[in-house]
Amino acid sequence: MKTSARAVLGLLLALLAGCGPSPERAAADRAEVEKLLADYAERLTLCYQTGDAAPLAEIATGRETTRVTVRIRELSEQGRALRPKLVRMVVESVEAHSGTGATATTIETWDLTMVAVGSEQTVAESKGQENRVVYSLMRERGRWWVLSRLLKSSTEGP
Repeated sequence: MKTSARAVLGLLLALLAGCGPSPERAAADRAEVEKLLADYAERLTLCYQTGDAAPLAEIATGRETTRVTVRIRELSEQGRALRPKLVRMVVESVEAHSGTGATATTIETWDLTMVAVGSEQTVAESKGQENRVVYSLMRERGRWWVLSRLLKSSTEGP
């Protein structure tokens, strides 16, 4: 009898381990993540425009906000500032991990302009730069947060 109970318990555990989110939950998560990533891109643009990463604090972890702050500061110390403009974003995939984590991959097309601090004179420009970006996300306090944004590849525009 003990062997039968163990077998049944083992079977149940194996079945539960393979269970993922329902199709409805997966669709809802994807919609939430797509909205978050669009908001992130808008706020990231604002951060570079203003030189302040504070707008990200409402949707990204401190680690990610700090990463952007450091990048803005590095550019400023070189006498430069980035003026990005998102042209297009396509969410290629959203993969949930354990219900509280996810990875999203996007293809983002950006027009990037590097300007001199103070004069706003253009020092470099890249129009239509296509980037493959991987976002690590976590669900906390009932919503998704950006843990990190990693540029996987970049192709210069035409």
